[in-house]
Amino acid sequence: MSSNNEPMIKLEPGGKAPVLSYKVPEPTSYSGRNFIEMQLTEDYFKPNSKIIPPRTPTKNLDLSAIKNEVLKGMKSGFANKLIFPNIGLITDTIRFVEKPNPGLVPISSIPLSTKLAQLDADEVTSMIQEGKKLNIYKSMYGTFTHNYITEPTIARPRLLLVETYRLSSYLGTYGAGRTIKTFSLLPGEKTKISIKTYLKKETDAKDASSILDSFTQESSDDFEKSIQAEQSDTQKYSENFKYHAEASAECSWGFGSAKVSGGVKGGSNSAREEFAKNVSNATAKHAAKASAKRDIQINTSFEVKKQTGEETDVEREIQNINVSRTLNFVFRQMNQEFITLLHLVDVRVAFFNGFAESRREVALPELDSLLEEFIVNGPSTDPNYKGKTKCQEVRGKVIEQLENIFDYKDRQHIFVEEKPFKDINGKEIPGTAYLRVKKDYTSTYKDDATGTEIPVPGIILSAKKYTLRTDGVIVDAILGQGDALDVYSHGLQDEAVRNHELNNTLLESTIEKNQLAMKIVQGKETESAKIFAQVFPPPKVIEKEKDSDNG
Repeated sequence: MSSNNEPMIKLEPGGKAPVLSYKVPEPTSYSGRNFIEMQLTEDYFKPNSKIIPPRTPTKNLDLSAIKNEVLKGMKSGFANKLIFPNIGLITDTIRFVEKPNPGLVPISSIPLSTKLAQLDADEVTSMIQEGKKLNIYKSMYGTFTHNYITEPTIARPRLLLVETYRLSSYLGTYGAGRTIKTFSLLPGEKTKISIKTYLKKETDAKDASSILDSFTQESSDDFEKSIQAEQSDTQKYSENFKYHAEASAECSWGFGSAKVSGGVKGGSNSAREEFAKNVSNATAKHAAKASAKRDIQINTSFEVKKQTGEETDVEREIQNINVSRTLNFVFRQMNQEFITLLHLVDVRVAFFNGFAESRREVALPELDSLLEEFIVNGPSTDPNYKGKTKCQEVRGKVIEQLENIFDYKDRQHIFVEEKPFKDINGKEIPGTAYLRVKKDYTSTYKDDATGTEIPVPGIILSAKKYTLRTDGVIVDAILGQGDALDVYSHGLQDEAVRNHELNNTLLESTIEKNQLAMKIVQGKETESAKIFAQVFPPPKVIEKEKDSDNG
């Protein structure tokens, strides 16, 4: 043991004590993407943008031949892109081994959903015959699952704004909610109560979970289903599955389009508003569903048997000590408010023609190279870009959409900037400007009810409050006003109280006498001691006469 004994807790240098704050929010944040297609006609795109990648022909193959190709692909880690074009996994990340029982067994270095772990070759084969391709993607929970998407028959080139959002939740106010139980105890009555929360069963806990405060696979899956249900254009929403040809991509929450012709500089805002509305509606429905499952039971009985299991079961004994009035108890479930912000944190640009292999996504500094690859360099026909090329026109329209973003309060934000490179001395180099998202761009939400300010990165598109029930319970005790005693009983009670008061008075005088005696002794006051002995003479000690025989 070291001789230099360090304290368990140290103050900061200079002797300053750390400050405990009760206003520090506890954020819960999830990332997702929204795709906004810029409405450009096909004459803007080069011929290489309309290339259809090769595919394994399946029309002339019989069922057994297709299944054979499917089995080969599943066993090889989906490496055959001719038959599995929408799976961008690294080879051998997921592969299947065929066994007599139970059949195909997955071997994976990443977590799989139950649905994907039970992938059936016959099902994949039948879907291929119907013109649908297997797609493996990452769920919001982090596991990998699958669906089937219909591939297009022709290439339709398009330019996409790929926006990354965060759905961040912060703790708001906390207070009493609905009344869940009331009961009364008669004068002198005693009983036992048990409190059982919604966590008493595994199924109840799953149903009551929410992404706002208890992230589970059930809550994340339910939220994703709610997001999908809110999409008004399911065909457009399915485009995000075609676009995501790699399993490591972030979740897709929306797919919209924006008018960029005719001098419309903020045409993408309508798509963002629709996206924000869909996410808010999905979150509200998800929160309401979870909150409705959070039930608390208050049971009263004279004798409660103790149960075993994983349920939360609190048992207490309470008694009404009043002899003339009832004691009423009101149990209320506590509610937690969450402030949920949907904020835009990043933007990228992508080209996509409907086939997985065509996807190319770049950051804003690489926008020029993307446009040079896919956009024709002919003269612009837009009057607002007279004398410029189509590449310059499209670049300008991309910037216009990102310089006119409106937040949840309809305030305009310029989210991008042209930033020149600097030399070693920190001086800007002329002619080297590049496009980028503004660095460290933040927005602040202020809660008018509490005055709490919450800064978040990016632009806030939606700010909503949701309330969830918790397993906390608050109890109020209310004394009844009715008097249950007659005059005689009241007299007995009054005399009992008077007896206690007299005893207390006698005890107080005895204490005061002893304190006075101690003061006289400590002060060595002889005269005071004589007076004290006269007022409070010591008790006489009567000694028995000694027996003469023992004398």
